[in-house]
Amino acid sequence: MVITYLSLYLLFIIAVSLVISFLVMALKLPSPRLIITIVMIFILSPLIFGYFYLTYFESLPEMIVPDVTGLPLEAAREKIESIGLKVREAGRVFETKHPEGAVVSQRPEGGRRVKAGRVVNLMVSSGKRKVPVPSLVGRPLAQADEILSAAELRVGDIRFEQNNNPAEGTILAQEPLAGEETVAGDPVDLLVSTTVEVIVEESTEEAE
Repeated sequence: MVITYLSLYLLFIIAVSLVISFLVMALKLPSPRLIITIVMIFILSPLIFGYFYLTYFESLPEMIVPDVTGLPLEAAREKIESIGLKVREAGRVFETKHPEGAVVSQRPEGGRRVKAGRVVNLMVSSGKRKVPVPSLVGRPLAQADEILSAAELRVGDIRFEQNNNPAEGTILAQEPLAGEETVAGDPVDLLVSTTVEVIVEESTEEAE
């Protein structure tokens, strides 16, 4: 690293010297003191910058970034900060593979070698996506599957209740209720009217 920097620095000095010599000849600058000042500024500025770079950056120890994908955010933060790195929550994203609050991805990735104090950006799962439940009460049972599929839900348990007022197969109640939010893909239980007598089987427990 040092040899590379010195080589580049030498090339820089040669280039600056040629440019300044050309300017002196072309512009006929009268003041040698001004020329010397400009030359010194151009020559010393990369040398000073290189000194601070090599002293403060290159002297920092290197470490391997731990893989925290799948860990809860706080656990991931503790694991990363324990080895001298910093953590920044880069945002939240919907992710079905990881529970809410777990790390979905990280930059730099696990296994990378970085300098101490480097910031590791973590993308966190926002949990399962929630959707509003559509209203099914008063609709025929035959429409329930199509309506729920469009809302990214599905038909759950169906119970029947004898009721002669609505037409056969009319939905009387639903759970969750219309307008509530539930996780995408969850079932919606339905209570449906029927003109047939419903026999409810009751389970009995043996007395001890």
